[in-house]
Amino acid sequence: MRRIEVFDLGQKTKLAVLALLLAMVVSSPPTIAAETDPLVPQAAQPYGDGLLRQLRYAATTVPGSLPLELRFITVAESHRPRRVVLDGGSDELYVQARTAFQLVYEGSTLMVDAGMDEAVHRTFGMGAVEPYWPDRNAAVQDALAAASLIVVTHEHGDHVAGVVRSPNRRAIARHTILTRAQAETLVLAPQSPLIRLTPAQAAEYLIIDYTRFHPVAPGVVLVKAPGHTPGHQMVFVRLASGTEYLLSADVTWALDGIADITQRPQTTSDRIREDRDALDFQIRWLNRVLNASDVIVVPSHDSVYLDDLERRGLIIEGFVSD
Repeated sequence: MRRIEVFDLGQKTKLAVLALLLAMVVSSPPTIAAETDPLVPQAAQPYGDGLLRQLRYAATTVPGSLPLELRFITVAESHRPRRVVLDGGSDELYVQARTAFQLVYEGSTLMVDAGMDEAVHRTFGMGAVEPYWPDRNAAVQDALAAASLIVVTHEHGDHVAGVVRSPNRRAIARHTILTRAQAETLVLAPQSPLIRLTPAQAAEYLIIDYTRFHPVAPGVVLVKAPGHTPGHQMVFVRLASGTEYLLSADVTWALDGIADITQRPQTTSDRIREDRDALDFQIRWLNRVLNASDVIVVPSHDSVYLDDLERRGLIIEGFVSD
């Protein structure tokens, strides 16, 4: 497995070219462990105060025009009491949006996360029938097919199912990045049998490995953040306007978890099998970013906060079609 740190694309600006070069760099399929091999846990590490500065520089290292817009779609919702979402939370209803994001460039797009079909959605309902919009997931599937590059924040079904269960899976896989940890989890210990990949299927994706962060496109940097899952990562984004985002995915489900430095309850973490030490490092760093910079921190699931960002014109609901 070749470790990748930075791409040099010369003066190429199309994300399609980036995806092609990435496929060339990852020239040989990764060796995915046999299904009896254990997953190796990632040791928790603190996040230094200089990391944001490094991410800002890394966002400039892939030449080309920066993205113009950040868009999102909510394909489904889960309704939970806040006490399930935040340690010490109340019985007040929390609406957990199941989302995917799209970065729009001049002439191309990049997707972050992939939505899910209704069968996968039902696995999150704990027996309840919860909102699901097939037309919105169909829009996500169209966007995945049209995208020049796709990344997923982690290997849970509501984030990855759209690239592992799509009717167009093999075509989509050719421009989808999975980290080695994500691929290993999907092969060895998937959240649900519905999203399991065989080793041969996993080898069809663009499998990468990196240490702390990795630029993948103009203005886009992956940030390693294992804890919620072994392959969890955040995504730093800089738009052409100068607006910066940190897509924090599922480090916390609610922005309040970052603002108040509060994790999910121990019982929720135990059910998901989270590394709470790693999450503590990540939440404390995100709290510093939230309070000491203009970066917009965006958890994937906070419906109220996403609606607020949309009302303020900081994120756009709905995807461009091509």
